[in-house]
Amino acid sequence: MMERNMNAQLNEQMQPGEQISSTSTTIKMVDNALKVLDVLRGLQDRIGVNEIAKQTGLNPSTTYRILKTLTVNGWAFQFSDDRYLPGEKLTFSTEKTNFHLALSDVAWFIMKEYSDRYNRALNLMVRENDHCKIIQQTRSRNLVDYVCPIYSKLPIYACACGKILLSELPVSLVERIIHSCRMVPLTERTITDPDLFWKNIRETARQGFSIEHGESSENGSCIAVPVRDSSGTIIAALSFTGFIGMTNPEKDLLEYLSPLKEASEQISKALYTTWM
Repeated sequence: MMERNMNAQLNEQMQPGEQISSTSTTIKMVDNALKVLDVLRGLQDRIGVNEIAKQTGLNPSTTYRILKTLTVNGWAFQFSDDRYLPGEKLTFSTEKTNFHLALSDVAWFIMKEYSDRYNRALNLMVRENDHCKIIQQTRSRNLVDYVCPIYSKLPIYACACGKILLSELPVSLVERIIHSCRMVPLTERTITDPDLFWKNIRETARQGFSIEHGESSENGSCIAVPVRDSSGTIIAALSFTGFIGMTNPEKDLLEYLSPLKEASEQISKALYTTWM
């Protein structure tokens, strides 16, 4: 009796065309959205509206509306070619690979603009266990720009991006990462004292950026800032890199801080449409 009364009340509140069946409390539009989510969460590569419609048995118009709703709310991500992958909410409940693909796709256009404007290489890096990985990169117009190739893995304790990525993690996790990587010296400037490194991380968290000079390679310098998600959590680090032979990096690199922050904010806004 109670279930029948609830169904009757729900039917009165539904829009025309929506009905609660007598044997279940399934709402058709929610059921359709779940079908689309089921397709998204199993994807290994981006896919278009028509293919999703075919797999779900829905018409393309309904599929398109559902995808737009899921995109706005972070459950789907739409690429510049109008194809889709799982969004940040769905990806983080399964795996990070697709999210990083979406992040690098969005970031490239913005990074290219700033690399062209300042004629400097940019790296977008994420944490992979106890290393940093370059997932996107734009280069300068110089014949040689002294940067590691894209997809390189760098020691997390010896680069500016690594300090950014560690700066707001739980203390217990940072301790495990430091213990795992063992902090082997790469140059005379590499920080290998855990206490000194902790001080460096706390300073990075306080000031919101990190400068590295000669810690991973002789005479090399870079400056990095965080890239955040819609809730403010650090998801990546963005750096101007490839500076060689700077005599006063702590001062000279600060002229790149403002544009670097601008680029980071643009990446976040482009990725998380609910911010716009």
